[in-house]
Amino acid sequence: MKLIKSIISKVDVTLFVIYGFLGFGSMYLASFIRSVTKLNFWAELLICFLIISPIYFLVRVLKKKYSN
Repeated sequence: MKLIKSIISKVDVTLFVIYGFLGFGSMYLASFIRSVTKLNFWAELLICFLIISPIYFLVRVLKKKYSN
């Protein structure tokens, strides 16, 4: 029980919530990209990675900038 409490106390709640919403949005964005393009799996994966990953990085940078 102590271990669970220590893990939960270290979780950044703001990022946890934002990443949760981004996760759902990312699924819909990836689904949209897949429906629009007729590429093979690896090309779709690369395109989604190049679009979605910078969004997560931007959120972390903005949180550091505006939370201080």
